[in-house]
Amino acid sequence: MEQRIVVIGAGHAGGAAAITLRELGFSGSLTLVGEEAEHPYERPSLSKAYLSGKDSAPVYLAEESRWSELGVDLRLGVAAASIERESRTVTLSDGTALPYDQLILATGGAPRELPFRAHPRIFPLRTTGDAKAIAAAARPGGRAVVIGGGVIGLETASTLHELGLTAIVIEAGQRLLGRNVPGDAAGWLAAAHARVGVEIRLGRSVAAIGAGDETLTLTLDDGSTLEADLVVVGIGIVPRAGLAEAAGLPVGAGVLVDETYRSIGDANVYAIGDLALRRFGDAAAPQRMETWAHAQSSARAAALAILGLPAEAEPTPWFWTAQCGHNLQILGDPAAGDTVVARGEATRLYLRDGVLVGAACLDQPRDFASARRLIGKVLKADLAGDPGTDLRKAAA
Repeated sequence: MEQRIVVIGAGHAGGAAAITLRELGFSGSLTLVGEEAEHPYERPSLSKAYLSGKDSAPVYLAEESRWSELGVDLRLGVAAASIERESRTVTLSDGTALPYDQLILATGGAPRELPFRAHPRIFPLRTTGDAKAIAAAARPGGRAVVIGGGVIGLETASTLHELGLTAIVIEAGQRLLGRNVPGDAAGWLAAAHARVGVEIRLGRSVAAIGAGDETLTLTLDDGSTLEADLVVVGIGIVPRAGLAEAAGLPVGAGVLVDETYRSIGDANVYAIGDLALRRFGDAAAPQRMETWAHAQSSARAAALAILGLPAEAEPTPWFWTAQCGHNLQILGDPAAGDTVVARGEATRLYLRDGVLVGAACLDQPRDFASARRLIGKVLKADLAGDPGTDLRKAAA
């Protein structure tokens, strides 16, 4: 009997899983279900080139005709309503029942919301529709407040400034990018924003938002107020694990999976991308990764496992962000280092017992490429810290 695979979630991870399954030789029935009407696309450009209007379309994973060539049954603009694991059936919001032999969950996350009443000038940024709405409200000379000093918030503030708005970032933490970027690297980006005129307010939160006829008034926790023409909320995502939880799958802050992204509660179900909650390396607890690279690598790992093909070596985690004319790249796990090696003004190497475990590079693509080759190797710290020496020569 022909094997049937259903992928729920037609974002980057889900789309990549479908493409990879075909490229690896899967010839059975393959259905990709997505709530958005858009064909699968990558999200990084939404806060940058797509928001600014430089790109008229998001970065699609494949041309529309390619999906037909691959024989992928695209069900767009429809949601999965329930999973019946005993009968291996997914029921869609339009009443359609899809039987499956293997199920891949790639439902990602929903933007975390503020505890205030919704308003048409308060925007999340997760989809092409969100980006279009922000762009329509972003008039040159306008005032924008971005709540959240993480990657999405800072990229959005940078783009809005580029579009001719004044931008203020409100961050509750004592520094920017506190969750996944080392302190030095966060400082580089803070300085870059300051140079172009983006104001950063640290250690502040929004206590209330009032709506006038034309503007919004934000009251901060210290009593100060800000007037804004639009507000963008970038305070993270909540994993969309409700469908899995309702089906009785083990969940936490995501769907719990093993190293092949198979659910620990059902051998016929996988979870990938932002939704997957797993233990990486020797980490003490399972975690999620919300990066472009992880969407790709988790999709491939699940496809290999489903097809019974040998697992591949796990790529070292990495991500990048472009802001205020600069490109910051982060590799590995800088927090695991016990020694920081400063290589000039814009590269930091993180060693543990002399072994390279992480790196942060601002506008240093050559150093970053070398660090990717050297990750996991012992480095000579004196040579590694000399920007005039090829980093590859620092390998012990």
